[in-house]
Amino acid sequence: MTEALYARLPVFLQNAACYWYGHKEAAVRLGPAFERYLQEMQESEKWSRGQICAYQDEKVRNLVSYAYHNVPFYHEQMRERRLLPQDIRGTSDLAKLPILTKEDVRANADRLLSTNARRHRLLPRHTSGTTGKCLELYVDPSAVAMQWAMWWRHRMRFGLRLGTRHVNFTGKPVVPQAQSAPPYWRWNLPMHQALINMQHLTPAKIAPIVEFLDREAFEFYSGYPSIIHALVSAAKHAGLKLHCPPRVITTGAENILANQRADIEEFTGAILTDQWGMTEACANASQCRKMVYHEDFEFGVIERQEARRVDGVIEGSLLCTGFATPDFPLIRYEPGDIGIWAAGDARCECGLESPSLLGIMGRMDDYVITPEGSRIMRFDYVFKHTVNVRECQVVQDQIGEIRLRIVRRPPYSNADERLLEAEIRKWISPTLRVRFEYVTEIERESNGKFRAVKSLLSIDRPAGRSSDVSCDGASNQRVC
Repeated sequence: MTEALYARLPVFLQNAACYWYGHKEAAVRLGPAFERYLQEMQESEKWSRGQICAYQDEKVRNLVSYAYHNVPFYHEQMRERRLLPQDIRGTSDLAKLPILTKEDVRANADRLLSTNARRHRLLPRHTSGTTGKCLELYVDPSAVAMQWAMWWRHRMRFGLRLGTRHVNFTGKPVVPQAQSAPPYWRWNLPMHQALINMQHLTPAKIAPIVEFLDREAFEFYSGYPSIIHALVSAAKHAGLKLHCPPRVITTGAENILANQRADIEEFTGAILTDQWGMTEACANASQCRKMVYHEDFEFGVIERQEARRVDGVIEGSLLCTGFATPDFPLIRYEPGDIGIWAAGDARCECGLESPSLLGIMGRMDDYVITPEGSRIMRFDYVFKHTVNVRECQVVQDQIGEIRLRIVRRPPYSNADERLLEAEIRKWISPTLRVRFEYVTEIERESNGKFRAVKSLLSIDRPAGRSSDVSCDGASNQRVC
């Protein structure tokens, strides 16, 4: 009801709503805890490798001891393995504990909550990642402040300062999809940002957006790389140029492809830097000026599970243990991402001693073209509340239509179909046709993950991307 009311408000009241939301969020994200964390992190960033290891070992010991004594799930897991807290002396002992999957979190959400937790203080979080799997969990407000401190430390490496006006490119429909005339942006003044959502980055609407960006001359842009790339693609298609480009672009939440980086950097002339993290708030890594990802070690431990080694480069899955939410601890959590790192004890030329990653794979998806001309890569907004969907893959065979290939949980019903259709109309396109296809499993790529968004169209697709998909012969389809 709130969202429907927002869509009917005049622009000045929508800006007022964005102000109210920004003010509320800024109190959590950028309050006194944020300022304290940022100051501490700017100092700890200079630590030696020995100091970093000692810090993480102590954090692991404290977290595991707290979980053993206060979190039913971990108490039972450790008892089954005949482990006591003193058996986990640091990061090297984490391998004694089981890997925590997303299905484990779904099935044991109540038992992962500490008996000491004051649930009313914790913030509920919903995430679907890139797999269409809805995950419900809790984070501590201090973890949110710590995340934002990490993100701003990352930005400050590139000369950005708090209070700098910027644009956030988002998937949230802050400008209703039905709006057919500018302004195609809204203002979140407490966070010093303008908001532009992906649904309006189309050739038909791009000219006033580029004019707005030039007029305001923002210092930096932030957002999903796929959404910022949609801006670039639409502008280039319309023959437009940026005359007042940003100095820096910060991206996150999905893997940035080489062609996206090249297009964005060519169009804007900006420095493009990326960070990797997750809604679950249990790990983060951000790039230095050498564009190497450094583990934000104050937030958690990232374990590297070696799978293969080629020419001195190692590839394998990443496991995350977070320090910031002990009342809903995720220990050795498997987000499903693949990391790439150098063999041996490689040190980065930038001078930071924190562990580094050369790259992070596993979030590379195709995009869907909507009837309105938008290119949509991110569908995670659609699945945040679909608890009866085990997994979903979005496939596009033809313009104007998508296929949802769904692995259902037993309670799944027609009501879930209606919910998905409504969410797609709300977040993606009001006119996009949806077909439902039910399968027993979704085929994985060579890295062990399935591509969450898969295009079978032959137009304007990056080279080297797999586009073949085989349908389960036992599946049933329904067109809506």
